[in-house]
Amino acid sequence: MEFLIFICGIGGIIILILVLNLRGRVQKLEQFAKGDATQRTLQQQQQPATSDSLLDYIKQQLKQGAGREEIKNSLMANGWQVSDIEKAFSSITSSAQSSQPAKTEQTEPTSFDKFGEWLKEDWLMKLGALLLLIGFAWLTTYAFLNNWIGPMGRITLGIVAGALFILFGWWRIKKYISQGGIFLVLGSTIILLTIFSAREIYDFFTPLSALAVMFLSTAFVSLASVKYNSRLLALTSLVLAGIAPLLTNAPTTNYVGLFSYLFVVILGTIWIVALTGRRELTAAALLLITFYSLPHLFSLVSTDTGTLLLFAYAFAAVFFLTNTAGILKLKDKEIIPDLVTAVGNGLFLLAWIMTAAQDEWRSLIIAAWMIVFVVGAFLIFRITQRREPFYVYAGVGIAMLAAATSAELKGATLTIAYTIESGIIAFIVYSVLRDIRIAERISLLLVGPVILSLGSITSSAWATNIIHKDFFVLLVLGLTLLGLGLFFLRYVHEVEDKKSQQLNTTLLIVGSIYVWLLLWLSLHAGFQNDNTAVMISLVVYTIAGLICYFYGFTNEKKSLLFYGGTLIGLVVARLLLVDVWKMELAGRIVIFFLIGALLVSTAFLGNKKGSSNLPDHT
Repeated sequence: MEFLIFICGIGGIIILILVLNLRGRVQKLEQFAKGDATQRTLQQQQQPATSDSLLDYIKQQLKQGAGREEIKNSLMANGWQVSDIEKAFSSITSSAQSSQPAKTEQTEPTSFDKFGEWLKEDWLMKLGALLLLIGFAWLTTYAFLNNWIGPMGRITLGIVAGALFILFGWWRIKKYISQGGIFLVLGSTIILLTIFSAREIYDFFTPLSALAVMFLSTAFVSLASVKYNSRLLALTSLVLAGIAPLLTNAPTTNYVGLFSYLFVVILGTIWIVALTGRRELTAAALLLITFYSLPHLFSLVSTDTGTLLLFAYAFAAVFFLTNTAGILKLKDKEIIPDLVTAVGNGLFLLAWIMTAAQDEWRSLIIAAWMIVFVVGAFLIFRITQRREPFYVYAGVGIAMLAAATSAELKGATLTIAYTIESGIIAFIVYSVLRDIRIAERISLLLVGPVILSLGSITSSAWATNIIHKDFFVLLVLGLTLLGLGLFFLRYVHEVEDKKSQQLNTTLLIVGSIYVWLLLWLSLHAGFQNDNTAVMISLVVYTIAGLICYFYGFTNEKKSLLFYGGTLIGLVVARLLLVDVWKMELAGRIVIFFLIGALLVSTAFLGNKKGSSNLPDHT
């Protein structure tokens, strides 16, 4: 209770200091409003459009740190026309730019600078008021400690004080948005703390009635945020509404009731977003729901997660529809808050499904939501032609597909499924967007299967037979990489983009590496004699290297020329550094003769090409 009294005292101090500081400003505004009728009449009679008194007032308010919207609302409340106010602001801006031609950007005063200016004005009076109010706060505390006021009176006093602050803020916000907003938030906070004290100390109210009273106080702040289009008030009201359930001091937590309350809060937030366009509120609401979901996602509490999963579906649906509508409405505007919320919504939903859904239904549920996100991505792209939402929603859908796959498959089968899915996704992206750059970047999803395939390369299954799951992992991955590389090859040359060409070359090279690995491992598994397997592998590598080298040389394909030369160099390096020491003498003779003969035969190809370039002797 002493904490509540202290808060009330500090709130009173803040209010009195603000009132004293703004008293002179209000008096000047009233004097200015009394004489502005005659001035406006003269303006309508072809007098100058902007009066000196209006300019002086705006300059004075700007100097004292008031915002443009605050000044504008104050003048409009006192009868000034919007056109006159805008002309005055334009005149002040143009004169400021002409007086300081060297400055290209004018820095606004920081909050610390504004606070310093506020402290310097009438600082003796403010200091005296602060001392008087601190004495008053101590007097009130002393009265409470000596039971001058009973428990019911204390709670009533706190609620009445909070209500008075809210009413005063509602009156003040008509002229000064920031000041009125402070009083509204202060009043709502006092009510929340008073109800908390009533529950914690005196056991007044029930948890439900306490939550209802606190919600009404925050709803009043939300109403003010809509009426005066204030972002700060809207965010603050959401925070206060989110804190309210923590202050009810309920003996046991009814999580169904809690999530029902949160759903009402989310619907109210969406209503504010629809009226004001403050889409960042949706992201803040998602953070609030995530905060209350963490104990369930990490199994810190025991409850019926199946029922709460239905609430998670409802939250996800609301956020999805809100985001989709916002992106469709804002075709050419900034949509970063919507994209952030889309990603967070997908991860939130996926976490709940992986935690609370039954094992036999998990993959089907994820697949259903994946279809929702993918269809949403496709429709948004078709309507808006914006790719950012498509990437985000498609990315969420891909994550869900991966989660659904991992829920059903394990080991080598999972790697094969990831490989096929990644290849199909890259192909579909190109079919939808017709952009080879994006499609090739999407093909980087194959990095995941490549990492997972390392276990198949080193698997002990190669010691027993050739055909097994690990064989198909390498086969499918190699064919997928080569297939995508060959499919994108003809389109890469059309765009003439170096990065796209590099990515396409990488796909082909990595795909060929898997083919060579598969050949090497299969031959070693099929032949009990390792020398025979090494001999056949190196011969095949050499022939492939020679074909690539001379094809690249003939057609001036530097990449193929380099690839073929590198493959031949690796074969020779293997012969000289490894096989010359490990093979038996007979094997060394055979393999060195075969590789040597293949390399020497290239001299005839080279001479044939060179002789064709000689001039005719006759």
